Amino acid sequence: MFAESEYYDETFDGIRCEEEELDSVRFYDCTFRNCTFAGTTFRECKLSGCAFVECDLNGIRVTDSHVSQVRFERCRLVGVNWTEADWPRLRVAGLLAFDECVLNHSTFIGLDLPECAMRNCTAKDVDFREANWSNADMSGTDFSESLFGETNLTGADFSRAANYRIDPGGNRIAKARFALPEALSLLYCMDIRIDD
Repeated sequence: MFAESEYYDETFDGIRCEEEELDSVRFYDCTFRNCTFAGTTFRECKLSGCAFVECDLNGIRVTDSHVSQVRFERCRLVGVNWTEADWPRLRVAGLLAFDECVLNHSTFIGLDLPECAMRNCTAKDVDFREANWSNADMSGTDFSESLFGETNLTGADFSRAANYRIDPGGNRIAKARFALPEALSLLYCMDIRIDD
């Protein structure tokens, strides 16, 4: 499918590459539209400055791949283990942006992803434990059954987000933004009684 080892500023439209394995392919500032990569393994690849628009990326693997400043719009990314990627050793802001995506059953355990975005997404049963999502834009996202524990959410924006269960005592939430009535869920983890 991809005969070259490097691609610069190219647009790929309607490509179907399911259950394949891409080894050591580098994409710089490329755009993927209406493409299907379901079940594909990106092994030791590089995705830098790329955009995926309305793509099916369910069950992809990013094994030892470098991901930097990648944007996903209206994509399906169910069951992705983002911890398999090769993340920068130095803190880099805004490595990922998800807009109106489905991210169910994925994991970001322990990743350092400050200032990333997960706007208006469906993120059910996603694992954010021990990750750094400080100053992230999580607005409008549904976090049903997602896990937060020892997560750094300092300055994160959860306005219009729904169904999150975040224990203020077990996560860093200073200066994070929440909106009523959903913000009342922050009280559920406390040993208190709320009267009407």
